[in-house]
Amino acid sequence: MLEKQGALPTFGFRGFQSRGKAMKRILSVALLSFTLAACGEGGALNDTLKVSVRESIVATCTTAASEQIPEGIQVDINQVCGCAADKVMDGKSVSDLVANPPSPSEGVAKVQACLKELGPVTVNPAA
Repeated sequence: MLEKQGALPTFGFRGFQSRGKAMKRILSVALLSFTLAACGEGGALNDTLKVSVRESIVATCTTAASEQIPEGIQVDINQVCGCAADKVMDGKSVSDLVANPPSPSEGVAKVQACLKELGPVTVNPAA
């Protein structure tokens, strides 16, 4: 199931794309709830909300990716998904994230960029 797009393995992140709509809905509801609760609260709550959003993105990415990585391929998916979440959120306010949650294609592009940045994926020989 290891697919190639150029020289970068994509690990068949199609599962990530199919979960994109669910992630978008969950993220939107969570952000809306926090935003409504936070009206007029200021920066500390905004930072807490961003941490929660990042954790949600990482969890969704990790679940989707872990189901797609073939046996024998070693990659620190938590590190890759954390990197991707940071890239998705970079320069965006909580309002931006509420109004425009990350799309599945944006998520896949960020994961691919992080795989390139974090170095080669290791393949373990069959035991």
